[in-house]
Parts: sequence; C-alpha cells; structure tokens
Amino acid sequence: MKLLRAMIGTATAVVAFPACAQSQCAPEFLQAAQSVTLNDIEVGAGNTASETFQIRIRNGSGDNSACPARIRVARLSTSPSRGQIDFSLQAQGQTMEILANESFPATAASDLDIPRLPSSPNGLAVPFRLIVPSNWGLAEGRQVDDLLVFLLDQSGTVTDQLRLTISLNVPPAVEVRTVGATGRDAIASVNLGTLDPERINFSNPFGIRVWSTSPYTISFVSENEGRLRHSSAPNTIDYQLFMGGSQVNLMGLPAGMEPDGTDALGDFHPLQVQVRPFRARAGSYSDRVEVTVTAN
Repeated sequence: MKLLRAMIGTATAVVAFPACAQSQCAPEFLQAAQSVTLNDIEVGAGNTASETFQIRIRNGSGDNSACPARIRVARLSTSPSRGQIDFSLQAQGQTMEILANESFPATAASDLDIPRLPSSPNGLAVPFRLIVPSNWGLAEGRQVDDLLVFLLDQSGTVTDQLRLTISLNVPPAVEVRTVGATGRDAIASVNLGTLDPERINFSNPFGIRVWSTSPYTISFVSENEGRLRHSSAPNTIDYQLFMGGSQVNLMGLPAGMEPDGTDALGDFHPLQVQVRPFRARAGSYSDRVEVTVTAN
C-alpha cells in the first residue's frame, strides 16, 4: 500500500504539470519594431505631454489556445541618445518600471501580466500611455530614445522582443519673468525714488529670468525713447538701462543673443537703471519699457 500511494502521488504530479505545456504557449509580437511620436508639446513649468499607443501580441504556437504572458521594458543600451528623454509608461492602470538596460534584473514593478494571450491572427492589442514631463530644460528639435520590449512566457523565458522608438518634437518656446521688481505676470514697475539732480542716480538691482528651449534674443523698446517724461508737463529726463553691466539699446535693437537654450532654472539677466545729473522741473516722471524675448 505504501508503494501504491507513492506511485499515485507521482502520477498526479505529472498530470498537473504536463511536459507539453510550454510548447503550447509561444508569446510573440506581431511586429519587430514600433515608433511613438509626441508632437505639439507645450513646454512650461509642471507641464506634461502624453500619447497613447498599442502593442499587439499573440500566442504563436498555432494550437489555437490562450495562454498567459508577461511584458517587460528596458532602455536600449545602444541607443545614441540613451536616457536623454525622461518618460514613464502606463498600462492597464500600472506604471511600469523601465529597467536600466537589457540585462538588468526584473523588479516587482517591471512586469505587466497578460492573463490570456489569444492565438488569433490579430492577437491582443495591449494599450499603453507614454508620459513625458515637458518642463523647461528641454532642447528644441527632435529627440529620440529607444526601448526594448520583451515578451516572456509563464516560465519567465523571453520568447520575443520589440524595439520601441520614442520621438519627442520640441518646438521653440520661451518665457520671461521680472525679478526684484514690483508687480506680477507681464507688468512690473521699478521705483527710482527721489532723484538727485547733482549726482548719478541708480535704481535698486532687478532683472529678468528667461527660460527657452532654443537660442534667444532680448530687446527693449522705450515708449519715450529712453526718457522719463513728466506726468503733466513736456519735461523729460534722460536715463540709461544696463543689462549685465552693458548699456542696452532702447529702440528695439537686440541687446544680445544667447547661443543656447536654458536649463530648468533658466538664465538670470541683471538690470539696472541709471540717471545722470540733470536739470528738470520738479514732479513725477516715468517711462514704459517693453521687454521682448524671442526664441530663434
């Protein structure tokens, strides 16, 4: 009786895990390569861009059975721009961990389980969502990165792979804000205080911070052509505006061109107003200067 029980137990084990089970499941992609492109990206602090796409998979064993599989994603170590694009992938409510390279070991968050993989010619369309932070710091132009998508059977064996190319088209974009001046958004003011006609007067330091995805130029246009105008009389007082220690043109000519885009922190350009000794009627004087930053 002991021998009989042992033989029954062994036979039961063989039935539960048939030797042909692996041959009945051959997960495969319906194509060897795929591309996803993000266009019309709006660059700005806290912005994101996203694109949905599908990857089709099936059971290629040819026995018309459904079987489980897993999808795993890794960065391709041979990609010429490997790691330049910061992105994430979501599928079936799960944010997938993208492995650092093809040989990096799997983690608890790196695999996407597919419970039933059909063997039909069209297979199963697995929906994905690509999410890219479009914060300042991106460079204008087309950026490309490559991923390798693995398909595994229920034993964890890789049965197929697909090259996924991510393309990001970043447009020329620019933003400017005043720093150290009174006001918010597009309008700010600098108070020169009481001017002394017998000496050189300086404003408190202030400036502009610029964010740009490409090289850019800065220009200044004075409403009164570089003069402070009396609030109720025709009198004016000449003044100069300096950026980074150099006097700028107040008639709209470019004050300078920055040859590169900015990082996420942007570029700070210090400004200061100077009023030389003058003779003018007492009263309140002002001018309006429009600052234009153009992405090239």
